[in-house]
Amino acid sequence: MATSEKSHQLPESVREQLVAIVFDTNSFPSGGLDLRVLKEWARRAELAGLQVWLPEPVLWELAEHAATAWEEQRASLRRAQKSMRRAGLEVPSEAPYDSRETVMATVESAVAALKPAVRILSVDPDIAREALKDQILLRQPAKKKQDVKTGAADSAWLRQVLKEAHRNVDRFVVVGSDRDVEQAFKAWGLQKPHMVKLEHLDAALFVLEEVPEAEIASSIVAFLQDHVEAPESGEGRDAALVLGEITNGDEVVGEWEYDQVQDVTLGRINQVVGLNDLTINRLTGIVKAQAFFSVELEYTGMRIDENGETVTHSETFPRAMVRDVLAFRVDDVGMVVEARSETGEAHAFNGNSAFADSWDAFAGLVEAMSLIPGVDHEELDGYEIGREITWQAGGWEVTFASEEGRGDPHWSATVTLSKDPTSTSTEFRCEWDGSLTSYEMPDLFPAYVITTVDEESYLKSGEWAAPAWVLNKIWPSPHRREHMGISRSSFFDSAREAPTGEGEAF
Repeated sequence: MATSEKSHQLPESVREQLVAIVFDTNSFPSGGLDLRVLKEWARRAELAGLQVWLPEPVLWELAEHAATAWEEQRASLRRAQKSMRRAGLEVPSEAPYDSRETVMATVESAVAALKPAVRILSVDPDIAREALKDQILLRQPAKKKQDVKTGAADSAWLRQVLKEAHRNVDRFVVVGSDRDVEQAFKAWGLQKPHMVKLEHLDAALFVLEEVPEAEIASSIVAFLQDHVEAPESGEGRDAALVLGEITNGDEVVGEWEYDQVQDVTLGRINQVVGLNDLTINRLTGIVKAQAFFSVELEYTGMRIDENGETVTHSETFPRAMVRDVLAFRVDDVGMVVEARSETGEAHAFNGNSAFADSWDAFAGLVEAMSLIPGVDHEELDGYEIGREITWQAGGWEVTFASEEGRGDPHWSATVTLSKDPTSTSTEFRCEWDGSLTSYEMPDLFPAYVITTVDEESYLKSGEWAAPAWVLNKIWPSPHRREHMGISRSSFFDSAREAPTGEGEAF
């Protein structure tokens, strides 16, 4: 599911010398500026006595990327406006920018407004000269791309960072994983720079501690459940929960009839599926966790019809899964009030799993059960079919038991929730689905599926249905709370009863 936060920590000897966090163009998802992420890291760095450095060539490149995005949006808008005028419709006004230069100047001003938290490193004349010489003479990090020499910008910002750090590589960390940066340092006879991906930056710089899940998980899941069925774009009516941009949506949608899936965005959140890897930054008080959701994806596809004309069409992909690392802001009484993507990027995958054999299916179910707060991960890792394990979650006792079947089902597993005087359970079964296989080559297609008869779950099949069922029973979604006659205030009062650590930020 995720790599341990502790494995990404920089050595204490490095953290003691650290002065600055350096952002490159590649630090941000898709190479485009995320101003919110930059602001947040400026705040965290200031709390830790560090600086955020943004080299001037990097700022220029980010501004240029924004200008290119504006041009693409403008071209698309103009095409739509022509069609609307022909149809006699009212045409919306254009964006409030009249040129590329205006867009780039706006981006530069927005970043400059973050001073002194963000320090823009201007390039010295002698460094600019050396960087240009690198490109002309093809000295690393310069290189050729289709007979065009490039690399002056990278050389300039790297040389400027080294000058500001007095050529001490241990004084800064570069956000990202660009191999060209490492190769440049090697060519200059310097030690390998400290490079950390944005998603691991918090763990690399600060001592994070795992959060006892009973202390905070109830508040987190209750908050997430309260946003089920909300249109989630980060710009709509409900911005308390903002997931990252879906950057791999075309892998999930994969509509064969389209020549190209152009754009995939996150639509409605159907169900909270699970939660794991809770940590807390003891310096900032930020609680982080990896959250899993069942969602709708909205996508636009393009194809060439039989007349050679380009046809676009928008559709909804109703059942996809999304995972994202979220940073939760918690108030003084331990209630989550806001959650935002840590990196601005979320990962999508298909939730309708089919497995090559029944034992792979069982392993998938066991792994999915680890997304339920409070589970004993060590006991679950060693779980074998036929055993029974029990743990506490949200004031309920959760029991997971399984048994081997003979034919269909190949095995069955039962999850039971108990809390005096209430007890409820549901069964998950592994069956072979012949509709997924080819008659000629049935053994070459995964066809073992996990099914459930639970009528309240949006996920009717797949291993993810198990943790989703548990979470929706213990921490009901708004629709189910209304059906059960539970008010919003009483629901959050019950979540508030979860014990919190004494003297902690959450």
